[in-house]
Amino acid sequence: MYPLAILIGGPTASGKTELALSLQSKIPSYIVNSDSMQVYDKLTLLTNVPSRTELNQHSCKLFSFINYPDKCDLGVWLEKVKNVLSTSNINEIPIFVGGTGLYLDSLNGQISPIPKISKKTLNKIENMKKINGNSFLYNKLKELDSEYASKISVNDSQRIIRSLSVIIETGKPFTFWHSLKSKKLFNKLIYIFVSHERNELYQRINKRCVKIIKYGGLDEVNDFLDIEKQINHPLHKSIGFQIFKKKNKGILDYDEALDMFKVDTRRYAKRQITWFKNRSKDAKFLPYDKVESFILKNL
Repeated sequence: MYPLAILIGGPTASGKTELALSLQSKIPSYIVNSDSMQVYDKLTLLTNVPSRTELNQHSCKLFSFINYPDKCDLGVWLEKVKNVLSTSNINEIPIFVGGTGLYLDSLNGQISPIPKISKKTLNKIENMKKINGNSFLYNKLKELDSEYASKISVNDSQRIIRSLSVIIETGKPFTFWHSLKSKKLFNKLIYIFVSHERNELYQRINKRCVKIIKYGGLDEVNDFLDIEKQINHPLHKSIGFQIFKKKNKGILDYDEALDMFKVDTRRYAKRQITWFKNRSKDAKFLPYDKVESFILKNL
């Protein structure tokens, strides 16, 4: 295991990346992106990837390393993380920062080590859905793993496809893999969740949304439409993507698009907070202005 890592999670616009950049300039360290959208090389403004200047001024890894339309999942990210750790200076502390709790929790042995699923198996499940529909897949899941099926909705196609693909690929129920835990990578973790009062966070989100549009978010989405692939890709679910598409097509005007963007982003932040509260048991919730001093005192 590696000696120490700093984990900084939090909802969108909470300032976690700002904190990571500040810390990186003060201690021997490097930053590792832990956001499932910021791994892609497209829509970097919409997904709020740090600026090229910030990336060049700091030691940053795993930002924009996946070329669209390739996809990234937890398994791909973890393998990249292990490669980064094995090739980095052992005396430098990795600072993991991002809003994807699943990624952060996997570093602390909290995630089931489900094997990588082949494209052949995934395509097989997708074709079954196209031909027979979602209910057929759900009933199939009930036959193969009734325990897991009882925990999810018949309309939750993403989890149904995921669980069936694992069962077909490995020959073992999804609940079997959930009963296992990933291996811890570090002897010590300083795991922080950046918190704000709700009104303060919403103000930060609103400013973020205005900034993204002001600095070219609409144009970025418009350019992306020229290369968009007709596939089920995580980037297509980026907050604001569908709204900006409608604005560019004239379905929404500017003010409508901006208001919807703010609302969707606030809802996303609320989901992130709920996820961390319910799942990330080892994270310490701290106000933004207390995070850096706490980390420096506890190294």
